[in-house]
Formats: sequence, C-alpha cells, structure tokens
Amino acid sequence: MNLLLGIPTNIAVSPLRFRAELDTDPQDDNSPGSSRIVSCESSSEAAVPGTSIAFAIDDIDPSDYPTKENISHTRREEGDAGAESKAAEEDRRVAHGASFIFTEAAKESGFGPLKALLGAISAVYTDREGTIAARNKIAELLPRITSLHAHFATRPYDVTEQMRRRELIRKLGAIEEQLQSLHESQLQQLAHHIEGDEDVFGPLEDLEEAIFQYQMERQTAIDGQGFEQIDPDEATVLNNSRCAEQAEFRHGNRNGCLKGTRRDVLVEIGLWAHEFHKPPVYWLNGLAGTGKSTIAQTFAEKMFADGKLGASFFCSRDFEDRSNLQSIFPTLAVQLARRYTEFRSIFIPLVRSDPGVAHESLYGQMNKLIVQPLLKSAISTVIVIDALDECKDNEPASAILSVLGQFVTKIPKVKFFITGRPELRIRKGFRLPLLADATDVFVLHEVEPSQINNDIRLFFRHSFSEPKGNSRVPDDWPTEEQLNILCDRAGGLFVYAVATVRFIDLKNKNPKRQLDRLLQSPENSAFEGKTKFRVNTTLDLLYMTILHEAFGDDDPEDDPKVRSILGAVVLSANPLSPSTIAVLLGLDAEDVMPLLSSIHSLLVCWEDIDHAVRPFHKSFPDFIVDSARCTNPRFWVSPPDQHAELLIGCLETLNHRLEPNMCKLPDGVMNSEVPDLRERTEKHINKALEYACRSWHRHLVNMTQARMLEITSILRQFLEKKFLFWLEVLSVLGAAREAIDALEATAGCLNDLPTLELVRDYTRFVITFFEVISTSAPHIYITVLPLSPQSSIVCGLYKQYARPLARVIRGLPISWEPVVTAARKGGIKGAAWSPCNRFIAITSFSTVEILDAATLKQLNTFENPPPYNSFLDSSPLLVFSADGHSLTEVSDRMFKRWDLQTGGPAGTILTEGLTLNFTKSSFSSTYSTDGKILVVLYRQASPPSAFITTHDLLSKTHTHTYPVLEGNIVIPIWTHGECLRFATLKSGSITIWEAAFTSTHLPAEVESFPAPDEIAHVENLLFLPALSRLAFTHKGSVLVWDFKASKFLLNSGPATQAWSFNPYKSSFSSDGHFFACLTRSCKVSIWKESSAGYVLHQNLTFPSYISIGPYLSPNGESVVMVHESAIHLWHTKDQDLSLSSVPSHRTQDSSILVFSPDETLVALGAPLKIEIFDLQSGDLWLVIDTGMEVEHLEMTGNTIVAVGGGKAITWSIPEQSLLDATADVNNSIWVTHFDHSSLSLIHRKGILVFPDSSRVLMWGHTEGPFQGCLQIYDLFSGRCLGSVGLDHVFLQSASFTPDGLEVWGEYQNEWGSSVVGWKVIEDSESGTMRPEPLESTKSQPEVLPSRSSHGHEIMHNGWIIGPTKERLLWLPNHWRSGNWLLGWGGRFLVLRRRGTLDIVILEFFE
Repeated sequence: MNLLLGIPTNIAVSPLRFRAELDTDPQDDNSPGSSRIVSCESSSEAAVPGTSIAFAIDDIDPSDYPTKENISHTRREEGDAGAESKAAEEDRRVAHGASFIFTEAAKESGFGPLKALLGAISAVYTDREGTIAARNKIAELLPRITSLHAHFATRPYDVTEQMRRRELIRKLGAIEEQLQSLHESQLQQLAHHIEGDEDVFGPLEDLEEAIFQYQMERQTAIDGQGFEQIDPDEATVLNNSRCAEQAEFRHGNRNGCLKGTRRDVLVEIGLWAHEFHKPPVYWLNGLAGTGKSTIAQTFAEKMFADGKLGASFFCSRDFEDRSNLQSIFPTLAVQLARRYTEFRSIFIPLVRSDPGVAHESLYGQMNKLIVQPLLKSAISTVIVIDALDECKDNEPASAILSVLGQFVTKIPKVKFFITGRPELRIRKGFRLPLLADATDVFVLHEVEPSQINNDIRLFFRHSFSEPKGNSRVPDDWPTEEQLNILCDRAGGLFVYAVATVRFIDLKNKNPKRQLDRLLQSPENSAFEGKTKFRVNTTLDLLYMTILHEAFGDDDPEDDPKVRSILGAVVLSANPLSPSTIAVLLGLDAEDVMPLLSSIHSLLVCWEDIDHAVRPFHKSFPDFIVDSARCTNPRFWVSPPDQHAELLIGCLETLNHRLEPNMCKLPDGVMNSEVPDLRERTEKHINKALEYACRSWHRHLVNMTQARMLEITSILRQFLEKKFLFWLEVLSVLGAAREAIDALEATAGCLNDLPTLELVRDYTRFVITFFEVISTSAPHIYITVLPLSPQSSIVCGLYKQYARPLARVIRGLPISWEPVVTAARKGGIKGAAWSPCNRFIAITSFSTVEILDAATLKQLNTFENPPPYNSFLDSSPLLVFSADGHSLTEVSDRMFKRWDLQTGGPAGTILTEGLTLNFTKSSFSSTYSTDGKILVVLYRQASPPSAFITTHDLLSKTHTHTYPVLEGNIVIPIWTHGECLRFATLKSGSITIWEAAFTSTHLPAEVESFPAPDEIAHVENLLFLPALSRLAFTHKGSVLVWDFKASKFLLNSGPATQAWSFNPYKSSFSSDGHFFACLTRSCKVSIWKESSAGYVLHQNLTFPSYISIGPYLSPNGESVVMVHESAIHLWHTKDQDLSLSSVPSHRTQDSSILVFSPDETLVALGAPLKIEIFDLQSGDLWLVIDTGMEVEHLEMTGNTIVAVGGGKAITWSIPEQSLLDATADVNNSIWVTHFDHSSLSLIHRKGILVFPDSSRVLMWGHTEGPFQGCLQIYDLFSGRCLGSVGLDHVFLQSASFTPDGLEVWGEYQNEWGSSVVGWKVIEDSESGTMRPEPLESTKSQPEVLPSRSSHGHEIMHNGWIIGPTKERLLWLPNHWRSGNWLLGWGGRFLVLRRRGTLDIVILEFFE
C-alpha cells in the first residue's frame, strides 16, 4: 500500500478503494511518479464497525512518506544554486498531494459536514503556490481526519454519541465558513504568505482542536465502558497491584499547551508518533522551566484521543511513589492491562502466579510486566514517561534507560516518549550503545529564542485577556511595552511566565496594580535561571516581589510562623497538606491555609486542607533556602533550623499518637494476608503520623550538632515508649527497611552515650528479626519480643507487650548474636562486597544473589545455570566494577556479567584457548577505569604458572592473553590510572609491573622493593597496593609487611595458627585500617591499624568450619563468612571485644538428637557420653558415660541404644533411674560388635535404630565412584541382614515411619534437595532384609523431622505453623542454618548447634 503524508488511501469503510502514487508533476498523469489514480475499483468490503482508531497502521510503507526529514535530507544533499527551487518544487508536490487527498476524501465522505469541510480545505490548498506554511501540520492532521471519516460511517450510536456529533458538526461548520471566507477574499494574497502565518494555521488548529475534543470525549467513554466490563476478580488484582497514585496523565493538576504555542515541537512529535519508520524512543530534552511537562501532557492527551496511548507516568520528586524508579514499570503495566484486553489476559495470570513480580529488579519488571505481554498480544501503542530526571536514581546512567535500551528493539510496535532535563545520568543513558541509535532528540532550550518568545507572548496575551471584564483594567491592558518587558524577563522560561500570570491574577487583587508592582522592581543579575537566551535571566526578582506583596506589611512577629510554614513546604521529605503542616508545627489549620493562599502563585495548592501542597517549580525551594539569593532575612528559610522544628513536630506526633496494634490486625497474620490492609492504614494512620514515622530521621541528619541537645529528651521518650509501635506502622506501610536507615542515621548523630547504646540495641533487634518485622506486624509481639535476649534493652523496656504463642524453655540467648545468618539451599561458592558497603553478592551452582548488607535480605536474584561439569570447577570469583553498577563472575570456563542498575544480564565471555589446571587455580580481577575492559589474572600452583587475560565487555570478546614468567605472582591485580598493575616475588625482591589495558606488549617493570626472609617459601600472599601492604603467614604467624618502609606492621606469633593465605581466607579493608584472617581453630581475627602497627581488635570464635572468608567490607565495619549453605554477617562496628565471640563448647561434630517414646525427654549424643534433658523444665537429668563416639542414639521405653565405632551398646535403665541424675546405669549393658567383613561403608554418614530396637540401618559412601549405600544389621548379633546401592544418592538424613516399614531420606546434589523412600522387605526363611525403593508417586510420610506429631510444621522460610495452619513463630536464621539440628517431640521443638553442647527447647502452647 502507498500513502501520502501519513494517510492510508484504502480506507476500510469506504466503498471506493483507490491508490495514489507520488509524481514529479501533478498535472501530467503520464509522467513518472505523478500523483494520479492508478486504479479505481469498486470494493465489496463492508464497513467494519469499531475500527475508528485502527486504520491500516501496520500496512504503512515508510518509503512513501514525503516527510520533513526527507525534504531536509534532499536539501542537504543539493549543494548547487538550484537547491532552493527544488525545495520549492518539493513543497508544491506536498501541497498538491494534500489537495488530492482532501479532494478524494471529500468526494467519498458520507458525512455531509465533513465532506463540505474537506472540500473547503482542498480549495484553499489547491490554489496555493510556493511555500506551504502548514505542511507539517497537514501531515499530522491527515490521520485524524481519516480516522474521523471512517468512524462517521459506523452505525448505530447512542444518544450521548449523537450529542457529541452534533457539537462537532457545529464546530466544523464554523471552520468551513472561515475557510470559505479565506478562500474567497484572500486567495491571491495567501499564496505569498510565509510559513507560520496565522491565517494558515488558524483554521487547521481549529479543525485539530474540534476533532481532538470529540475524540477525547469519545475515547473517555470507551475507556469507561471497558473498565466496567473487566471481570470483578481481575479488577481486584489490578486494584491491588503495585501502582503509583496520580501518575497517569489524566490525574493531578496538569495543563497542556495553550492553543497556538509550541507548534513546531508538537507537530514534530506528532509526526514521530505516526511514522513507524522513526526510532522507537523520543527524548524531549530541556532545561528547568522550559515547559517539558506541559508538552508531555499535550502529547499524551493527543495520543489518548487518537486511541494510541497505552500508558503514561508523570514522575515527580514531590511524591515518594512517583519518584521511585521501582514504581514506573508496574504502574505502566497496570494501565496497559486496564486498556487492552489482550494485555490483561496475559498480565493477570502472571501476577497471580508470581505476586512478587512487581518488586523484582527493573530488568525483571520490564521483561515480565511489559515486554512479554506486549510481544504476546502484538499491541501497537505509545507510552509516555515525563520528568525522568525527577526520579531518585543514583546510577551514573539512568537505570530506566539502561533497561529500555535492552528491550526497546524487541517490541517494534511500541513507542516511548520521554522527557527529562539533560542531567549527566540522563545524557549517559541516552548515549548507551543500545539506545543511542533508537532515539530521536528534540532540545527545547536550543529552539530559536524568537519562537520561544512568540509562544510566551501568546501565553501572556491569552492569560491577560480573561480579566478584561474587570472594571479596574483598561481595554488596552497590558500595553505592548509591558508585554515586551515581561517577555524579556522570562528569558525563554515558561515557568517565569506562568508564575507571573499566577501572581497578577490573584483573587481580590487588582491585576493592573499587581503588574505595575512587578515591573517597577529593578532587574536582578543573580545566577539562577541562566539560559542560552540571556545570561542574567533570573526568577529571584519575581519570587522576592511575590513574597513582599504577600507579607510585606504583616506584623514582623508573624515572620517566624511564615518561615516555618514556608520551610515545611520546601524542606519536607514529601509534600504535606495544610492540615499535616498544622499538626507538625503545632498550629491551627485555619492559620496555615490563608498564609499559603497568599503565595498561591508559587505553590500548587487547593482549597481542601487535606490536599498536599507543593512548590509550583523547584526553583522556588532553591531560592528560599539560599541566603545569597533570598536576601531578605524575613523570608529566608534556614534549613538546619527548619529541619529541627520539623523533627520536633514529628517526634511529638509519634509520642502522642502511636499505640499498640494501630491497624487492629488479627494475631499471627502476615501483612499480605489482610485483604483490607490499605483501608485499615488509611483509617488508623493519618497523613501526619505516616509522615512522622517515615521522615523524622531525614530531618535529624540535617540538623546541626548545636541543636541536638534540644531533642535528646524527646527522642529518648520516643525510643523508650513508642519504638515498637513505630516499627509496627512501618511494617504495615511496607517500609520496614527505613527503620534500619533511621536507626543508623540516628547513631551517627548522637553524642549522648546512653541514647546511643539504646539505638545500637534497637538496631540489632531490627536486623536480627528483619525478615519477620518486614512481613508481619503482629509477630513483632508474638515472635520478636519473646525471642529477644533477656538482657537486651528493648526486651527490658517492652516485655509487657509480648504475646507469645510458644515459650523458650532453654537456650534463649543472653545477648545479641554477633552475626546475622541467612541459610541457602545448596552450597555457596563465592561472595563479594560492593564498593559502597551496602550490598553483598553471593554465587551458588545456579544463581547469583544480591543481598542487603545490613539484613542479608535478598534484593535480587540472577539466574546462573552452570556449564557442563561446572560443579567440578574451582570456586568462582565475584568482582564488582569500581562504581558498583555491574558484577562479574570469573570462573574457569566463562565470565558472566550482570548490570546491577537494571537487574539484567550484561553478557557472557567464554574463556576459550586457556589450558590451565583450573581445579588448582586462583583468580584476581580488575576493571579498567572506564569499566569497558575486564582483566583477569590466573595463578596456578601446580604446575607453577600465571596468565593475564583482557576482555572487551562491550563486544563480549577475549582480546589477548600473555603469561607472567617473572617469579611468584602476588594476588591481586589492580587498576592504576589508565593502566593495570600486578606484583611478583623473586629472589628476595617484590617487583611491581605495569601494562596498558589495550596493549598486547608484555608488562614493564615499574619499581622493586626488598622482601623479608620469612616470605621466601610462601605460596600465597595478600596484597594491598594502595598502601604498600603485604600480608602472609609463616609457621602459623600472621605477618603484615610494609614493603616501601621495609618493616613489619604485624607479627602475631605462631600461637595464632593462621591458615596459609589465599584470596578466600583473608582480606584488608579498602583503606588498610583493618585486616581479617581465619585461624585453624575457626577463629576470625580482626586487626586494627595503630601507630605501632596492627593490634588485635576483635575475635569471633565460630562453631563450625568457614569455607569462604572472612571478607571485610570496604569500610572495615562488617565481615562476611560462608559455611557450606549459610552466609554469616558480622557487624563489628561499635561491638566490644567481649561481645564478639560466639559462646559455645566445641565438641566433635555430632548430629544426634532423639526423643523418648512418651516425648517427655530428649537425648543428645556427645563424645564419650549421652546427655538427657527434661523437656518440660529444660534441665539436664541424666549423663551416661559411653566410652565411645556415639554415632546414633535410640530411646525405647527404659532402653537406650547407642551405636558407634562398629558396635552397639544397650542400656536397660530402671524407670526410677530416669528421675535420678546420679544413678549408675552402667551395671546393665549389652555390647554388640558388627560384622566388619560386611561393613563396606567407607564413610558412614548416619545410623538409625528400628522402632523395635532389634535392628540398625546405616548409610554412607562405598568405595565405588558416586555410590551411596544402605545397610541393615541385627542389633544383637551384629550380622548384616541386607543392603542396597544408591547411584549418585548421598543421604544427609533419614527417618522411619512409625510402623518401621518404610524409611525416608533426604539427599542433595548440585540441583537442590530431594526426598527418597524405601520399603523394608523381610525374608522370613533366610532371616534377611532388603530395602526396596518406593515408587516416585507414593506420598512421603506424614512425620518428617520438620513436622511434629501434633501437627506443627516448620516451613522452608522459617515459619512454624500450627495444626490449623496459623503462624505460631518464626525461627531466626541463626537457629535454622546448616549448623543446627532440630527435632520434634510432641509439642516441643529442640534445636542443637552441631559440634557444640548448645541446645534450645521451645514449647508450643495448646
């Protein structure tokens, strides 16, 4: 299909189909390329109802567009003197093409008024010669006329539609008369008008506005009907989905462009939207005050009227949800789901199956919520995002733009219109390689000043025309001279023009006098508001004039109140309503409202006292808090003083209004399980209280220390009386993380030691139980308080509010655990700190996770499927880029990189061509300064060798590799300016080498230093190049050598027994002030720099083996360690040395924990003894000396069976002895030795005694590769009764069903954990037994270690649910990591720390 100027020539509802082609000479039908009817045939296609918006858009051939860009390109190519005439000829072709389209449309239109109007337009433009002033406006208008033409052929329509059509007919008639008059009286003169002539634009803009109003009303009605037809269940899902309030273009107090202004940019944007060969992204770039949001509003309205707008998001720094990047994609998705049925059919099931999808990374959000539904539904639409610069985004390149660049080419039917100031991160975002070629840019502040001034003058004329009826204003007001001054002062800033009009047009004010007063003020040459149009343009003069007009004659005694209210408006963390301002400042709302109304021209405010007030433009807050600009001290707002006043108001609000269970939630529920949670919060938590809860600390950090003494007492009152209730409010608001931010910020501001200790205690409270605090407000009282240490300050102050559903009989910690623990399924292979200290990355076999460095809460997860046999590779290295915005996993076979701004993959590089023995290698890596090149150093111990490889991250290619031959390589490699550096050790010297990142030349020597004798035979060293520090071990001693000063900074002595260093067992903080290492006794030692060198700072004795770490955070305040499937975080800052060791009595690892049949006793196996505890009291009742290492223990009646060392011992204990801890139980024993000839288990992992105490089940590994084994032995004879091999199955634990006929076990592999079962088959003739695997379809036993006989069950996330599925308790992470063994005895839950005698006993109430 061919088109002309964006209009399809085969209108679906027309009985006549025609095709037009473009010619050089419209008068010659036979000339090549002439515009003529090639074919004209009758069509049997009937009109298609309801297709008013969809007019063959997808069939458009972009090559048929005679667009402005094509014309401009032609003109650029023509450099000869005839270019001008050719351009004029091109204009005539466009004009006559338009004439043809209008003429034919008029002939075929079945709608009389439209037919007459099209004929009038055709007549005007057919007679025109030379330059066409409205060429682009015609191109933009034609699709709307076509759509209208098609729509009016549809039948039937209702009464409302009939009224809309009547109004449109009236407007079309008026425009037709205007055009006929223009054609008859000014035809000859019109031919010579230049482009931009009002006579040309006027009728076309009137026509555009008439069609726009009609389509706007009609589209609104269609949307309303569509919303009503949404299924109620689906509507509930949409209403409960994450969505920023008032972010859509139809909400809020936003106005579009005044008619006649912004013509060029609006036409260009309109053409971009309709021309599908144009790039999919459009950036409207403009400085503050240039009118970007007004243009975005107008464009969104036009796209909505055309039926093309899918969604819009108007960002605003004044609102939390509209300045949060994480809200943009979920909000857009909800709007798309409301508008398009096809999109909704995909979106609703997705949200139902994955409720947390709206809280994923930006990459995950856009991929799942936007891209995939758009691809599957094949929707063509436009999306508008305004003021992207107003979102809180600390990334160097806009995170939203980074994500958009990865997906925009995958959804070619979708266009994105984005506005934003040219801030560095926005500019960098649009320059990203994936987005640069997909973006059109319009720079508002580079538009010719004359055009901007004409628009501003038109705006002034229109605005000042409204008060003409006022008797106080003459008819010739304002004069041309006054308009010239106003336009000159505006300097191209629309914000100045709008603020001026708002000031002059105040209620009860004489407009003429207001304008005279403004113009009488002398010009100001301050720096604010500078543009390329006029260097000294400023808003300061205007703002000062408005303030003087509002408060100049007021009593000076009111000035403090004025400053307080102004300060609350401009310094609040979120916009406040007059009623909220009154509460926080202790004023009457009646006092606040008049004051705000008097400066209405500077604010966006309403008559409703509960509606938030905000500055009209951000330049006003910048002015009012700057004493160099706001030179009148009556109005200047001092930020520290105003923040102090707001802080006091917040704390007083908290102290007076907070109370337990603010939202009246039922006991035990999760916040997400309360269907009317939003209604409850709105009812019980007013805006003033919500603001105080979420923002008090933001004001605290902006105060001066001089004013801290004023708030100490009121702050302590809040912490001692209202702290828990504050946490509860944050929990139901979904803002629990802000509690940690608030407490840490408070600790950094306090000098009062008692209050500081209180805050530190509360911080441990929140961090330890963050997972439950953030998800269930009721469990703050049910779980968190009852499980807090008895000596904690928070427990002492608030224990009366505890409502436990279980009691801790034994094992409640005396003080806070020094570490925060998070368990993970499967092993953790690597960990790393981000440079900003806020995040920790960990990698496992299948995922890479980003964790919150305060709470270990999972923030993001990246799928990381392993390559073949990757579980045999060495541990990978995680490397953050210097800016912390990307993460790379360096492993033996490949490098995988993720963009942390977007949460998506950034590429994979295969390490082809390297032939190292990777299972014995170690890595070091660094980025180039610009982040484009990754350098990896491989060091291999056997055979000794090292390689340096460089990799281009943009092209995802390996660039080159060269060996390091000079001596023993020292870890790490590092970036030094524009080069990379590393060090080697040889012949008693430390040599530093340097190479360019992009060079293939071998590294060059930079400098060399002598090395100490102790380093001669050391294989692994830890290097801190910035401070010339070198750490290593020598005969168990830890040594730190300053190689520039040639002296030791630390020599701990051989008693330390440190591990030989490697990159996984030690670390420096980035500034070298702290150094951490691991000893062979599982002790983590932290050394702190002093004037005399490094001194021991803290020790943490860990109860189990540390596989990775300790890794110090860059600031040295925290340490990360990994033990098998758990990660441990030790916050060392402000902790005493005495608090930094885990109290435990290490024993050999023993995983024995069994209950008596009546579930009143629990027995623990320990080296050479058995300990039996009474569950009811938690007391130790009986100790039995075994004389052997106990591998398994069983209690049946008054019989105790212990198995270990290839034998079993049975004790028959009188019942009365169980009540006497001093009883001698060693006088009635039976010893059985197992048949060693049958004992093929090389590594025995576990033992079970059958319920009848006659047989023993053992499992473990055999000599064969990847082979496990089950064996059954007679307990009294020791004879092997049967066995079965387990292919690739290595059991971790097992248990019998109560009847002893089935055994179920859990095993793990690289893909996770599974449960497998066997039925025990007995052969009565031979006396043998064999385990027979159960079918995979058979259900698992009802009683497993995580489930009690009373119906209690431990869920995978740590929640313990009761028989009726109610949540009773949340087990802290440090009680359910791999270091703890647990078991149920009726309603008692017992936990034992592996390798220690630590035991916890919990009783759940009936």
